[in-house]
Amino acid sequence: MIDTHYDLLTILYCCYKDNNLSYIKKIKEETKDIKGFIANLYFMSREEMKEELHLEDINVYEMFKISTELFKKYFPDKKVIYSIEGCDYIKDENELEKLYDLGLRNILLVWNCENKYASGNRCEKGLTPLGKKFIEKAVSLGISIDMSHMNKNTFWDTIKLLKELKNKGKNIKVLASHSNCYNLCKNIRNLDDNQILAIKELDGIVGLVSYGPFINEEEKDLENNYLLHIKHIEKLIGINNIAIATDNMDFATDLYGIDEGISVYRHKDIKDKLTKLLSNYYNEEEIEKILFKNIENYLM
Repeated sequence: MIDTHYDLLTILYCCYKDNNLSYIKKIKEETKDIKGFIANLYFMSREEMKEELHLEDINVYEMFKISTELFKKYFPDKKVIYSIEGCDYIKDENELEKLYDLGLRNILLVWNCENKYASGNRCEKGLTPLGKKFIEKAVSLGISIDMSHMNKNTFWDTIKLLKELKNKGKNIKVLASHSNCYNLCKNIRNLDDNQILAIKELDGIVGLVSYGPFINEEEKDLENNYLLHIKHIEKLIGINNIAIATDNMDFATDLYGIDEGISVYRHKDIKDKLTKLLSNYYNEEEIEKILFKNIENYLM
């Protein structure tokens, strides 16, 4: 299984800052059956970074460098795409290129709030002129554009820009790394059918996330409802554009006492449990596509 959204780079950096490398060994053991990750370093407002992660001095380049070095040390056998979620603190296109040189290959322009590039799902504005230039630079470098967390204005502005760039012959990589189906769960972080179809039109991937609040409003019968999201995407855009994400936030509880809600699966059992669940509806080849082959072939 390849997890298309796991905040592993943030975990590694927090462990480094807290001098808690034993927790990294715990994560390594729990993820031993995971084939790879889109390993993410995420950024919120300064107040939230301080309150939730105990981080005050935000230096994206330093944080990315340290966390990716730790990844290489502790997870050398894993396939990986290094990702940044929330580009608020990336100064400009020049720093983006420096991060690319360190291995950055995927960006989520926004988290939930507004920044100089665009707006997340808590805000109303769309893609800014700086954001357009930033995406153009990312595409030119070969960085994939991750649509999760965008509000609708930012989403559709970005789709329009990506189509324009594709028509100019640019190689576009686009995904929603951890979003579910709004038609099945009316959470603002989910995507409606038109958004999902727009990603498919650009040959992109949707990573369905096994996180309770994005699966079912009542957070009941989550495993079977998660399967409904997979089946909905499969019927809408086909089996070749599906992937799996956990967005597992156990570390926030373990390290900082923050309750981040219900996750259906843990890394230690997700491969077996999902294979068993999917085997009632899909053959072995189709299950492999969903669990790892689609995203592996697309980005890795």
